[in-house]
Amino acid sequence: MGARQKFTSPQGTAIYPHLNKPDTQFNPDGIYKVDLSMEDAESLETLCQNAAISEFGNKAKFRMPFRQDEESGQTIMKVKSKYAPKIYDSTGQLMLGDQIPQLWGGSTLKVGGYITTYSVSGSKGVSLQLTKVQVINPVSGNSDDGFDSVDGGYVAEEITEEAFEDDEQVEVEKADRF
Repeated sequence: MGARQKFTSPQGTAIYPHLNKPDTQFNPDGIYKVDLSMEDAESLETLCQNAAISEFGNKAKFRMPFRQDEESGQTIMKVKSKYAPKIYDSTGQLMLGDQIPQLWGGSTLKVGGYITTYSVSGSKGVSLQLTKVQVINPVSGNSDDGFDSVDGGYVAEEITEEAFEDDEQVEVEKADRF
């Protein structure tokens, strides 16, 4: 494995972030990770390309931690670590404990860490090790605001307290039958 090189990403939109707690689906120890969708990742891609070429040579085939989103044309970068990243606010101040918001998909972030190369079982490539996250605009919880009104459509009856009590009574009667 070659020398590690520091990186900081441009700001992007988080996709399936696991930054508040690790993802344990495929690794019982957990992995902190996020895919970041960005418009301008050329300089970061060049850094990774150069690290791979210096480690494996000009003709080698290797994997990169980027992919293109065909629909949006954006570059999606994958970063991860087995260690919790330090999380900073938009002013660069380190946040601790309850200061750290829940970070969901759609959050605007910058990430940083180290560019590293690997060669495992014949597979060569570049990975981005996550050490820090800057929260620019957090998205937390369920941001589903429902729908806008549509004129002339179906309108449900208002639920009154009496109707609610009647429904509970029906449920109790059904439960008594079984």
